[in-house]
Amino acid sequence: MGMMHFRDKLPLTWCLVMQLSCILHQTSSVDWPEEQSRKESLSPVDPDSKMIPEEQLRKEIPHTSDGGLASLDTNKCKPNTPFIWCLPQDYNQEKHPFTYFHLVNKSLPWDYAFRFVIEEISNINDKSQTMSISMYFAVSWLEPRLKINESATEWSEARTGPANEVNESPEILKYIWYPELEIYGLDTFGRQRVLKEMSGVRIIKNKTITYELGVRITISCRMNFDNYPLDAQTCQFQVGSYYDTHETVTCNSHFIYDLDRQRSLQHFIQIEGLPAKYKVLKLPSGTYAACGIQVRFQRKQMQFIVQVYLPSFMFVIVSWVSFLINPHVVPGRMGLLVTLFLVLINIFNSVREQAPISSRLNAIDLYLVVCIFLVFGALMEYAVILFMLKKRRKPFRTIDQGLKHLFPSKTSNGEASQPLRSPSHRENNNPQVNEEDAVYKAKLDLLDVGHTDGTEEKMPEVGLSFRKQALVENIDAWAMWISPPIFVF
Repeated sequence: MGMMHFRDKLPLTWCLVMQLSCILHQTSSVDWPEEQSRKESLSPVDPDSKMIPEEQLRKEIPHTSDGGLASLDTNKCKPNTPFIWCLPQDYNQEKHPFTYFHLVNKSLPWDYAFRFVIEEISNINDKSQTMSISMYFAVSWLEPRLKINESATEWSEARTGPANEVNESPEILKYIWYPELEIYGLDTFGRQRVLKEMSGVRIIKNKTITYELGVRITISCRMNFDNYPLDAQTCQFQVGSYYDTHETVTCNSHFIYDLDRQRSLQHFIQIEGLPAKYKVLKLPSGTYAACGIQVRFQRKQMQFIVQVYLPSFMFVIVSWVSFLINPHVVPGRMGLLVTLFLVLINIFNSVREQAPISSRLNAIDLYLVVCIFLVFGALMEYAVILFMLKKRRKPFRTIDQGLKHLFPSKTSNGEASQPLRSPSHRENNNPQVNEEDAVYKAKLDLLDVGHTDGTEEKMPEVGLSFRKQALVENIDAWAMWISPPIFVF
């Protein structure tokens, strides 16, 4: 009975399964909006479009024997497949090419070849002691494991590059070995980009691989600014292997530099090959070979001559003019020297803000210190003269005597009247004078120098001695003759 009941329900169950299968099939055939837009973008709606149809893409993707997708690494050699160059099936990207030097009858050390096409020295920073270079950086190495099809027509066609060379995408470096390099003293390494990275790979018929890219490199330089701004510096750009010592790897290099493409900087620039003493670097980890260039730059001095040296020289000369000014004209002479002193201090501070750090007082600082010292010396010389003139001469007469001399009043008989009195005396109607008035009158009588014949006898001058007076008059002359030799030497 139970068996009969199960058989009655079997057709109904089968119908439900079939309906569910149809629903799942319809769902799987419907694309999501993102997938539909992707297909539309890949489909060649335009008959002139160069997009490859999706069906063709699926046919071109290699498959394994079990129907799965094969690796997209198309650089491995495949039987019965034409090629220009390829990698053997057992190629190991981690192994160094010099382990296969027997394939090309070559012995160690292995050789790297560098080429530097220098666009310009873009910046020289004195504060951070760095130099920036814009260049095309190229390195070449021999890969003996490459399989070369010497009969391929691409080696002789110019559309793929120079003769015996073919151009490849930089993506090819994902599948082949390339050297690990170090730039000594590297600060920053920037790759130039426009729409994508400016780089490329060339495979040469003799199994040499060249990788070239546009870069902006900033390296640190050891600079000495003790003679600033009369200094000349040298900076070395050195590149070599990061791991392999000079017993394993050596290098050679050459550079191309067009001076007409160089922008104007504060230095005269000269680029030369790397001297022999810099081609070997001894580090704690070993001795390494290095290649590169050496840059010499001489600072342009005209700007400093016009802005610093010439004005400060003129200010010192003007300070010597103060020796010709009468020492008694204190405001004019003192104002001139103080103004010049403050201006030189201001120039010195502005130069120090712009000057790089040096181990001692540099050339321009020493020059400005001498200028400031000479102006300060002129100021001190005038201070000595003022100190010697400080002892004034005594006046010939008192205030009352001066007023009496300026406004003489005579009586009817021709005799001089009494000296002018203070208002308190005029207001005092008492005929008797007090004791203070008597003393004051006695002092005036003692200082009175008038005579009956109307003449005056001058008081003897009390002040500087003749010897000191001659010294004061000759100090300015001596200072004028001594200051220029001091400034020159």
